[in-house]
Amino acid sequence: MRSSLGAKNPAIYSNIIGHRTLLLIRNFDEVVHLEGVQACLIELQDFERLLDPRLPSGAEIVDDYIPRMLDRCTTCNGRVLVAELNEEVVGYATILAKVRSEEIEEGDIEYGLVSDVVVASKYRRQGIGRKLLEAAELYAKSNDVRWLRIGVLAKNHSADNLYDSMGFKRMYIEREKELSKP
Repeated sequence: MRSSLGAKNPAIYSNIIGHRTLLLIRNFDEVVHLEGVQACLIELQDFERLLDPRLPSGAEIVDDYIPRMLDRCTTCNGRVLVAELNEEVVGYATILAKVRSEEIEEGDIEYGLVSDVVVASKYRRQGIGRKLLEAAELYAKSNDVRWLRIGVLAKNHSADNLYDSMGFKRMYIEREKELSKP
């Protein structure tokens, strides 16, 4: 089954990393990639929950999140890009090419949005997140996106540093203050 995937879903990007390990970035194929993408989402959500304990666990949201992510791709001309190492899903990125601002003060602007970038923890710091972002940016450019946005939790310093290194500038900074304890 995997060998036929390459013919139907050629790699967008491939590169040798580590010890002759081939990194492939492909368009999401629900039959082949769903389980791996779910595992990555659960791991990310559980990590973000460590940064903000109010967030639900990955297991609590995965069944609703993935269909919503795919619906947004349909609505906003998006794609889910999957990173594979040795036929294992090790990360993914979601890129939405046609997002309209809902903020009155921004006017009627359209932008691209990288709504998800996830790399499984045991594969981090190998350049996979950067390759996913580069592939997302290529997709955005091929769809005439002028402005590309991405969000990050303030305490996720490694992701924030990656985005800085790739040229993303801070645009809005949202702050929160706890007013009372339960």
